Order: sequence, then C-alpha cells, then structure tokens
Amino acid sequence: MANSSPTSIAKSLVFPAILSLIVSVTGGILVFRTTDKKAGLNYNVDTSAVFTGQTKNISIISVMISNPEQKEVEDVRVVIPVEKSQLTEYKVVGIQSSSYSQSSDAKQIEIKVPYLNPKESFSIQILLSPNSPNFSLSSERVIVRGKGVSTSLSSVNQDNKFSEVFSSVAAALISLIILSVPRFFPSLLYTSKHSDDQRDIMAYILGANGFYEEASHFRNIERDTSYWALSDYLAEKCIESGDKDKTQRGIKCLSDLLSYASMEDTSELLIHYNLSRLSAIVGDLKLARDHLELARKGRHRVIEMRISFDKNISQIL
Repeated sequence: MANSSPTSIAKSLVFPAILSLIVSVTGGILVFRTTDKKAGLNYNVDTSAVFTGQTKNISIISVMISNPEQKEVEDVRVVIPVEKSQLTEYKVVGIQSSSYSQSSDAKQIEIKVPYLNPKESFSIQILLSPNSPNFSLSSERVIVRGKGVSTSLSSVNQDNKFSEVFSSVAAALISLIILSVPRFFPSLLYTSKHSDDQRDIMAYILGANGFYEEASHFRNIERDTSYWALSDYLAEKCIESGDKDKTQRGIKCLSDLLSYASMEDTSELLIHYNLSRLSAIVGDLKLARDHLELARKGRHRVIEMRISFDKNISQIL
C-alpha cells in the first residue's frame, strides 16, 4: 500500500470538513433567511457565553423589544425569568426612566411600559451569575405582551439562530484541525508565550511580584480558574487594602501576566479593564484611559456592562 504524506493526510481531513461547513452554512441561510419578519410587537433574546470565574459564573442576557407599527402600543409588559441564577444588576436602555416601571425578585424581572411609540425600541441588559456553566435562556421563556397586538421573535433572532448553526459547525471544524495539527505539524504549536496550567502560571507571576499569600492560594486551588478571574481577585485585594504600593505592584503583576502568558482575548480585555481600575486608584488617569481603551477595543458587552456599573471608571471616559 502506498504511503501518504502528512500533508496529504491533513488535507484529506480538513478539506471534507470545510466542504461540510459550506454545505451546513448554506443550509442555515436557506432555513433562517426564509423566515419573514412579522407585524406586531417584535422581540429577541440573546444570552452571552458563560464566563467561569474563581468564585462564580458570569453571563449577560439582552432582551430587545421594538414596535414596528405606525401607532403606539399600550401596556407593554416584559417578564424575564432568572430563577436559575443570582441576579447581579440590570438596566433598561433606550427609553427614559420615567416612561417605565420595574420590579424584580429572585425568580424574575418585570418591566412595564404604558406606551411604546411607533418605531421605538428598548432593551433590557441583565448581568447575572448562573448556577450552571451551561446556562442559556430560551427565548420562549421570556414573556412579551402588548395591548391589542401580537408578539413575535424578530428577524434579529433568526440571525442569532443562523449564527448558532454557523458557530456549531465552525467549532467542529476547528476541533478537527486542532486534532490534526499536533500529529502532523507539531512546530505550529510553538508559541512565544507560556501556555500551561493557568493556576501555576498565575502563582508564578504573583510570587514574582511579592504576592506570596495569593500565589499560594492559586497554586493550591482545586478547580480550574482563569486569568481574568485572577485579575478580578487581585484588583479587589489591592483596592480593598488602600495601599498605594500594593496597588502599584498589582499593576505590574497584571502587566507581567499580559506579557508572559498565552491567553484568550476575553481574558486580555478583562485584565486591561482591571488595570484601568487600579491605575485610576493610584491617580494615573492617562494610564487608566489607555487600558480602558484597550479593554473596549473588542466591543465586548461584558466590558461595557462592567464600565456602566463602575462609577469610578465611567467618570474617566
């Protein structure tokens, strides 16, 4: 039997996967683009991926409601269940605070809008801590009602479904490539930054900057944690201490972590956000703005929500 080269084997794996991706995405377009936008009160629900932190999970829910009609809609009511999570904060965006009422408890958030003008829309942004890392809010569980009008998931929601199809297939393709690369092209895995157990890398960086107690804590923690969770933890410790020298060491520690460790883009953004917080605490507003600009470059909703909740940071924008 003829021997196959590593390159030809890799191609035999990757090219069919790419073809499968094209076929699946095309099918997704045909399925989801054929759904017409219905008249009445439209809404869509979007749940971010769950970020698993050191002590809790974090996720954001965004519910958008719009009135495409030529007349106002009365008695708009939105109910969002949150019973499988701990509610941290929520905000209504797009309409004046005087034009709606709100209430919340451990089970749900309820927003009432007496009048929603023609072509007007608003959104409810919710920051919460899900009990499960697999948390996702189904659109069907969100209640949206308006007097005398029908309600329907808008075309934006259909685009979200299309994105889910694309993301699922793309994830499968990426997994296949990742499995192929170590075997056939090991040199492609070399990196200029340290990539290993994040607990050990965090402990090293902390110890190198004099945070010996914190280094021991992360080295002995039993479950996996993330770099952005470390930045939250360290920022809170420095701010709580009120010690300017310790805060300066915290800034250097997180800056060293960015330079040394290989990490996800989301972790980088959140570390820059915490560097902005610490820089503002020590009075270096230029550095705080620089880090805040880097944190916002990804236009990530988690970053924007954090900024809106943090009065000290929002004041330096």
